[in-house]
Amino acid sequence: MSLTYKIMYSLGFTPWEHREPPVPLADLIAGPQALPAGDMLDIGCGTGHDAIYCARRGWGVTGVDVVDRALQIARRNASQAGVDIRFVHADIASAGAAALGAGYALLLDVGCLHGLPDESLQRAAAAITEVAKPGATLLMLAFAPGRRGPAPRGIDPARIPALFPQWELTSTRPASGTTPGGAVRRAGPTWYRLTRH
Repeated sequence: MSLTYKIMYSLGFTPWEHREPPVPLADLIAGPQALPAGDMLDIGCGTGHDAIYCARRGWGVTGVDVVDRALQIARRNASQAGVDIRFVHADIASAGAAALGAGYALLLDVGCLHGLPDESLQRAAAAITEVAKPGATLLMLAFAPGRRGPAPRGIDPARIPALFPQWELTSTRPASGTTPGGAVRRAGPTWYRLTRH
């Protein structure tokens, strides 16, 4: 899947990119019951728009992505926005606290995990648990499982507790207005919010 993303970034075709923060993220950062600012990890940060949004609101942000081109753009975007964000070139399935740091209060995944093969997904979930502090929030966007050619394969919601045994799934909500249309909309994009024990 990472090769697909590298090719698409090189072509400038990135339909998953968004400028405005997804509503569930905005609710966590600036809503009536917003989380207190702390350290945040943006998993599969792409060109950094969500990382910049959070950094502007007092969060200490680390963005991680496997695509060099995306990180180059993210660094430029952060510089133009006047915010200090640490961007790490790494695969979330093989990176741990040594590369990413630890003690994150908020971990954001807007569609990275659901594209990973099963073994990589399990390693990524373990890495996320390793770097999250107790009480941390994980906000994750994932499609329902299915074969969609180069599109992400999705995650079975019933697997989430097994993937994240040290977390509690606290809420789910359909992802309306945050994903491309067509077959992707029919993939049942859903936001999952989990809390670390």
